Amino acid sequence: MKNKARRKSGRTIVKIIAIILLAFIILPYLIPLSVPAFDHQTPFENSHFVTIDGVTFHYRIDRPEDKTITGKVLLVHGLAGSTFSFQALAPRLAEQGFFVLSLDLPGFGYSDRPLDYDHSQQNRARDIWRVLRSIDEELSGKIASDGWHLAGHSMGGGSIVAMSLEESNRTKSLVLIDPALTDRSQNSFIATLPPMSQWFQVAIEHWLLTESNITRFLGSAYGREPTPEEVEGYLAPLRLPGTARSLSSMFKTSKSEDLENTRDMPAPILAIWGENDTWVPLSELDPLLAVRDDVKVEIIEGAGHCPMETHTDATLDVMTAWLLRFP
Repeated sequence: MKNKARRKSGRTIVKIIAIILLAFIILPYLIPLSVPAFDHQTPFENSHFVTIDGVTFHYRIDRPEDKTITGKVLLVHGLAGSTFSFQALAPRLAEQGFFVLSLDLPGFGYSDRPLDYDHSQQNRARDIWRVLRSIDEELSGKIASDGWHLAGHSMGGGSIVAMSLEESNRTKSLVLIDPALTDRSQNSFIATLPPMSQWFQVAIEHWLLTESNITRFLGSAYGREPTPEEVEGYLAPLRLPGTARSLSSMFKTSKSEDLENTRDMPAPILAIWGENDTWVPLSELDPLLAVRDDVKVEIIEGAGHCPMETHTDATLDVMTAWLLRFP
């Protein structure tokens, strides 16, 4: 009798596990997710759009008023960021005489949310250069230099390194702001399985992208309480249809460049780091320093992961002094 009871109990447990597993597999597909849908109306007065191979990029331009253009600067945001990340810095750089273009990477800001985009840094680099070519055509004859200063924050730091490797002759200098230059966690086969990927999308769209979560996210990155305007500046584009689906695609295809390849890269490099950055430690720079002993490092006192937002004046001073060295 006892053995029979044990067998019955065992079968019951197996059935319960099977039901739970089946629910885990099926349930995320029953929770609705938004699909990418854009009308590409200009969200800012200085917004522009350009389409590259069917993917529309949003970018913003800040240019000097009644001044000769000193140089051209590209600003690329980090994970979950957008051109809003440079809302304070970009116009200040323009006041110093620079033509400044801040750009939303695919899947972020007000750029398209393609579900089959290759988010490797190499592919991003190629597409961003194509965006810049359209700008260069507009500026032809208005500025003597053909090169660009490339500045990238966090994940965007990896993008501009890839850009310099792709077209070194068009890169005047690199400005890495608290950059994430390496793949800190390798893509997992389990995480790319359909049920896990679907749960990832559901979690982002229905649970993570809330005002309270973004407030905590920014508070940790800033090292201070964010303002309501800052929270809304990040949250608004993240709530656009298709963001969760696009981020899932990014997880599957993201790949950083091998920093060993920067050994012979001619562009000079400035690294700006927030003194109190708890998101990306200064040790992240070690693999680059191992192959490039000429990297100039500037620490912004009191800043966290986003010095260009929380310590704009100090970041501006460091960047301007650097950019003017390479006219």
